[in-house]
Amino acid sequence: MNTYDICIVSAVNDAEIAEKLADSIRGYRLPADIKAEEDQDYRRIILDTQETPFHEPVRDRLDECRFMVLICSSDAKKSSAVEERLIYFSGTHGRDHVIAVLVRDEPMDAFPESFIERKMVQHILPDKRVIKRMETIEPIAADLRADTPERRKELLRYETVRIVASVMNLHPDDLERRHLTRRRKAVISLLSFAAVVTLVISAIFGFLGLKARREALIAEEQTRLSTETAERTMKDLPASFADEPQALEYIEEAVSHAKEALEELGLGDLLDQAESGAGS
Repeated sequence: MNTYDICIVSAVNDAEIAEKLADSIRGYRLPADIKAEEDQDYRRIILDTQETPFHEPVRDRLDECRFMVLICSSDAKKSSAVEERLIYFSGTHGRDHVIAVLVRDEPMDAFPESFIERKMVQHILPDKRVIKRMETIEPIAADLRADTPERRKELLRYETVRIVASVMNLHPDDLERRHLTRRRKAVISLLSFAAVVTLVISAIFGFLGLKARREALIAEEQTRLSTETAERTMKDLPASFADEPQALEYIEEAVSHAKEALEELGLGDLLDQAESGAGS
């Protein structure tokens, strides 16, 4: 039995990205209907990111892993330490147990030299002559390159699912579909909770509005707008975002703000009641 399922190898300059990927993989939960084999656990991860000399302890660590996740960038391509680890692991475990992850630069500027495959390919010319050309086969790789932090987070979630699928010998598309289904359920659940919290807040402002109206401090319009906001949340928001997994982030943020507002008002008991109502 292997001590680790994944060894993430990177150049020193990519260590932060390697750690974020490790955290994302460890935090991923398989759908309940998928049972992992006893000797497999994708969360058993070790990082090798300091480009230390390739000595016996490094070899022993690689021997104890089922898969290598190779962080690819121009720094990795230039690193002899990364190259040595890749050559050794490919020779002992097979190239199919190496998962490449592009994090910076163009593919051919990022893949270590030993990971780039070149072979002679026959071509038939229009005059029926057959010639041979040396062609470069670009490796298949996960891609975390993005222009914005939001896009990077989206790619990290997507590629995490596909890496886990490879390590667990599952079909990536099947696991991705199950993952999206689970996220949709989570979104709907959070939308319900957000609606309850919004109703509670609206009720509070409604009460304060009625009281203040009697004291001639706040106009009746505030109460009406609060009630309309709650109604829109209950009716429109779930229908608009139930099929959008990315809505999860926005709903979580909205719920967080709602919790803070309730706590500032000293209404923690109402928050507990709202959470209980959303969970039932």
